[in-house]
Amino acid sequence: MKHLLLTRFQGALIGGNIIYLDRHQITPNQLILDTNPTLISKINSLIDRGKFEPQDWLQHVLPDISNSEQAIVAMLPIMLFFHDDRIKLREVLINISHGWQLDWETCSSAVAIGYIISRSLTESFNPRTIISQLLDEMTNLHPLIFQELSTLDRLLDRASSLHQITQRLATTPHPIVTSTILAIYCFLSTPEDFSLATHRVARIEDRSQLTCALTGMLAGAHNSLTGMPLNGYIATQERAQWLSLAQRLLSAWAGVDLHHGSSSHTYLLAVASPQVIQRRG
Repeated sequence: MKHLLLTRFQGALIGGNIIYLDRHQITPNQLILDTNPTLISKINSLIDRGKFEPQDWLQHVLPDISNSEQAIVAMLPIMLFFHDDRIKLREVLINISHGWQLDWETCSSAVAIGYIISRSLTESFNPRTIISQLLDEMTNLHPLIFQELSTLDRLLDRASSLHQITQRLATTPHPIVTSTILAIYCFLSTPEDFSLATHRVARIEDRSQLTCALTGMLAGAHNSLTGMPLNGYIATQERAQWLSLAQRLLSAWAGVDLHHGSSSHTYLLAVASPQVIQRRG
């Protein structure tokens, strides 16, 4: 594998935490900070139970969600936990959206982001074909996001500029869809460069915290923690906690108890066949 699955989990969780105003000025992403308690509780739910339990999330996580932006960010643990089964991932994201009474556009945006993260984590990501694969596999997307993704695919083929993309999206009526498309563009136009992808988001006029967060998640999952600039990593608040949560979430996905028998001993384990990390069976 190009990057360890653990460092990809870490990259996705930490990537959304920061905003690059410029190479010398990096600030915390307030949306992530506000959503931190929800993210942590959801990750711990997956870790403690070793599986997704809809009723638990509906009863104990929903009350902490105050808007659609927080909701789509709060789905990141699910995107990581079900990354190896895109059909199941889509099903769970839709069920969560229905339980939280999110609109169809937000649900479709979450499915699109989750799909790209899944492709990165399973080493099946190709920036030239990812959007067409997404549209083929993830059926029942909202017509608006389906249309915008189709248009984005053509504009990427033409090497369209960020200015052209933002002009194209200026009349899009749904802000979540706009943030999703901009994040996907900034990532796909420079997929191997975490720093450049996130710097470009900072250049968008009236950029949103959500656009920055989604771009950081996509770029972080693909380039992993090792591909993140040191200054961005250092600027991340409570980064030790995120690193620990990523490790424990990976262990829950793999079916390995890192703290078996004693909370004072932690063992970094992996369950794998040659070249492919798999869920423990």
